[in-house]
Amino acid sequence: MDEYLSDDERLEMAKKWWKENYRSILLGALIAVVLVGGWRYWQYRTQSRNEAASALFTDLETAMQKHDQAGALKLGGQIMDQYDDTAYAAQAALNLAQLQVNAGKLPEAEKLLQGAMDHGNDPGLRLLARLRLARVQLAAGDAKAALDTLKDKDVSGFAPLYDEVRGDAEAKLGDNDQARSYYKQALAGWNDQMGDSNTLQMKLDSLPAPAAGAPAATTAKAPKP
Repeated sequence: MDEYLSDDERLEMAKKWWKENYRSILLGALIAVVLVGGWRYWQYRTQSRNEAASALFTDLETAMQKHDQAGALKLGGQIMDQYDDTAYAAQAALNLAQLQVNAGKLPEAEKLLQGAMDHGNDPGLRLLARLRLARVQLAAGDAKAALDTLKDKDVSGFAPLYDEVRGDAEAKLGDNDQARSYYKQALAGWNDQMGDSNTLQMKLDSLPAPAAGAPAATTAKAPKP
């Protein structure tokens, strides 16, 4: 019926429609502006924080190359304190843990690795932190703690590395058959990206031979969930 309305009538209808709906239209427009603006701000803030953390991490690596332990610790602490929502926080913790291991400060290294494992936002870095934590625990003489740390089943491409450390822990606990199973399992999944497998093979070869008549272990027991 609009085609039979005069221009004045159409104008009055438009005014009436606007009067009834302008609040919701303006509110919708305001919400859209806030959402778009908030999303852009979040992107800008995330990018800016990543760039700042990246610059500090580069300085951290430079300090480590120069064997500037004090400078590295300061930079790493700054990254973990101020940019804990970035992946660089976990990377800094891994680097500082290595410094502490080199200095013989294993408890400090354990704390850093535990933090990276618990709070890191990158799954791969968390798995790496877990692996290194188990190695530090093993170096500290706590083979059982190392096995408990590596109890997770889903370790993606880290499985051979995890099995190697499990084998080390079992060997330290005196379970040579179980250690042999883990070493064999690790060798079966080893690849060139994990480095030279000769050391792992030497660990396997150095284990005492199974007792005569004793069944050889063929499969490593599944880690406890």
